[in-house]
Amino acid sequence: MNFDIPCSAESLDRIRKYINRTPLSYSERLSHECGSKIYLKLENLQKTGSFKVRGALNKVVNMSSDRPVVAASSGNHGAAVSYALNKKQNKGKIYVPNNVKDLKAENIRSYGSEVIKFGDDCLDAENEAIRVSKKNNYTFISPYNDLDVISGQGTIGVEILEENDNIDVVFITVGGGGLISGISHYLKSKKPKIKVIGCSPENSSIMINSIKHGKIVNSKSKDTLSDGSAGGVEEGSITFDLCNNLIDDFCLVSEYEIAKQIKDSLNYDKIVIEGSAAVAIASALKMKEKFKNKNIAIIICGGNIGSETLKSLL
Repeated sequence: MNFDIPCSAESLDRIRKYINRTPLSYSERLSHECGSKIYLKLENLQKTGSFKVRGALNKVVNMSSDRPVVAASSGNHGAAVSYALNKKQNKGKIYVPNNVKDLKAENIRSYGSEVIKFGDDCLDAENEAIRVSKKNNYTFISPYNDLDVISGQGTIGVEILEENDNIDVVFITVGGGGLISGISHYLKSKKPKIKVIGCSPENSSIMINSIKHGKIVNSKSKDTLSDGSAGGVEEGSITFDLCNNLIDDFCLVSEYEIAKQIKDSLNYDKIVIEGSAAVAIASALKMKEKFKNKNIAIIICGGNIGSETLKSLL
C-alpha cells in the first residue's frame, strides 16, 4: 500500500536524538477488563507531553528553507513546532483558537514561539495561519496535512513493533488524521492483517463523519474533553484518503466515557492523560467483545490536561 509517505523508520533515525523513546507498557487493569493483553504506548511521557513532537521535528529537521514558520494548533502541535524550532535555534508564530486551554498556550510560549489567538476552533486558526503564510511567503507546518509530519507520527508504529511484533489491534484517536495515518501506514506495511481502529468523541468526529459521507464535511463540533482531537479538517487534506483506506473500523465515545478513563487512568494506572488519550482507552473498552484474547496496543497520545479540568473531574 503506497501513499508516498517517507519511510517512518528513516524518520525515526532523523529525530531519535530529540525525542523520548516512550514505553509500551502492559496494563493489568485494562487487560483484565477487556479479556485481552493491553499495552499502552505512553506518548504522554513524550517531549512537550504529546506525540505531536515527532511529526513537527521530522518536518523542521527536514526543512531546507530559512523562511519564517507559522503553524496552527489547539495546543499540542503548536508546542511541538515551537520545541522543534527551538532545537534549530529558531522560533515561529503559532495560531490557536480563542478557547485554547491556558496550559497549552503556555506550553507553546515556553519554547520561544509567539501565540496568536484566532477563531472559534482549530480550523479557523488553521485557515488564518495558511492565509498569513501565503500572503507573506512563510512556511506553514500543518498538524496533519503534510507527508513529513505523517511520517514522523509513524515513528510510533516503528517503536511498537520493535517492542512487540505480536500486536493484533491498535486503537488510535482521530482528529485531523495525521497520527493514525502515519502509524497505520507503517504497521500495515509490515503486518497487513493488523487491525486499526479510529476513535473519536461523539461531540467532535469530523474525520469519521467525513469518511461516512465520502468527502470532507466540516460539521459543527460540540465541546469535548478531547480538545486535542476536536475541530475541522482542512479541505483537500491528504489524510482523508489515507484514513479512508487504512482504518478498519471506528468507535465513538461519550463525554462520560472519556471522563471516566481520565479518572481511572490516574487512580488505578497512576498516569496522567488528556481527553484525546482517554478516547482511545474508552473505545477499546467499548469494543472489548469484538477483540477478545488479542494483543492490543492503545496509543496514549498525550498528557496535557489542565489542573482545573482534572480537579473538576476528580
